[in-house]
Amino acid sequence: MRVWFVGAAAAAGLVAFGLAGCSEGGAKTKVAQANQVVVEATPVTASGCVRPVENTNCLVVKGRGGGYYDISTASPAPDLSKGVAISLRGKDRGKNTQCGRQLTDVKWSYLGIQCGATLPSTASTATDKDAKGKTEKAG
Repeated sequence: MRVWFVGAAAAAGLVAFGLAGCSEGGAKTKVAQANQVVVEATPVTASGCVRPVENTNCLVVKGRGGGYYDISTASPAPDLSKGVAISLRGKDRGKNTQCGRQLTDVKWSYLGIQCGATLPSTASTATDKDAKGKTEKAG
């Protein structure tokens, strides 16, 4: 009888411990949860040209590592028609969108640095080179 009671108490303890883990988001440990909180509030600074992403409503700025920051939540949004780079600060809460790493609480300002065209025309560049070569040969 005593062995059965000890076994039942141990089983009940394991069930209670397992249920407590489920209520906290599954198998996450307290350390993993603490680390997640730190990652979700990472401040980000970046600067560059704002680009729209085709077939979406996203606005992005290229980050230092080559990835893109989705700044679509910025209010007001930068005016793309100005063609000027921006400097921004925002918070990375660990969420990726179809356009890049989403930033929230975005604060930005214009830098006064002109951005290139969104889609450079390669056909006109080749035509210009051919015309220049013909002019140099003729003259």
